[in-house]
Amino acid sequence: MHRARLIFQDGAELTVEVEPGQTVLEGALAVDVPVRYDCCTGSCGSCVVQCVDGQTVVDLTGKVPVNADELVAGLRPGCLTRLNSDASFELPYPLKPAPSAPAKHSAEIMGVQRAAPSVALLTLKLDRAEDFTFQSGQYVRLAAPGISGARAYSIASTPAELPLIELMIRLVPDGKMSRWLQETAKVGDRVKLQAPLGSFGLDDRARRHVFIAGGTGLAPVLSMIRSLRGRGQRALLCFGCTRRQELFYEAELAALVGTMPELEVRIAVMEGADADIRRGTAVSLLQQDDFDAETVSYLCGPPGMVDAARKAIAEHGVGVAAIRAERFQPGG
Repeated sequence: MHRARLIFQDGAELTVEVEPGQTVLEGALAVDVPVRYDCCTGSCGSCVVQCVDGQTVVDLTGKVPVNADELVAGLRPGCLTRLNSDASFELPYPLKPAPSAPAKHSAEIMGVQRAAPSVALLTLKLDRAEDFTFQSGQYVRLAAPGISGARAYSIASTPAELPLIELMIRLVPDGKMSRWLQETAKVGDRVKLQAPLGSFGLDDRARRHVFIAGGTGLAPVLSMIRSLRGRGQRALLCFGCTRRQELFYEAELAALVGTMPELEVRIAVMEGADADIRRGTAVSLLQQDDFDAETVSYLCGPPGMVDAARKAIAEHGVGVAAIRAERFQPGG
């Protein structure tokens, strides 16, 4: 038997015994440690942690939510990692305050709005917000009437806005949830949620935050940016969409900048740039002086964008520990 030392973002530590054959996640859950997870199969990335010492073995036979470079740098999916010795892991969130445990919730649709041809904004009102505590960056699994299975969507609003929750949903051709949103969903309808989920979130130790978002990947970083209001920490948002007509949330971002002098927003599109909208991708908006030793970067968007952003940031000299990515890929 080996021991896993879990070091939380706020400095709190817990040590758990991991039985032979158990994963680190299984060992933690066996003694009710409040670690974050979702799928337990390597698909969602919610349980990814940083191994700082010890010998581990990662099951690479199926889907793995980290790439080869990240494995070399010590990132480990807790649900696929077993121990060959005692080991220590850093978790990308604090022990306290903690979000509520994932649970089933019901909610009423308060608004359905088309923000762009391929983006819908869905506003929900929870029936019992007193039982729901989340941290900016987390997501929900949404189950709609008549739709088999649930879909994962990041929360764009902040905890201060509860009982209301805002979701940004990409509309995809022939997607079941997309068709429901466009053809059936209306104010007053009811939905089910499994939430809160995920470990993507702010690093409270950082003094500067750089957010790179593509399309509806804006949702979790927008929640994090909104939650920074009044903290006096500098923040940069680089936001990109493929075409000018697909760009959304421009007015809202401009209004946010007006109330947050510490925030800078850069926007790019690959086709149809004009005025203050630059030509390129969210990644192309980055500059060398955007990064220093106290900067943490947050990535969310299509897998290709996230990979390109991670590579570009690394070329600016940023280490893996200062890069956070939302790894879950929801369906339509």
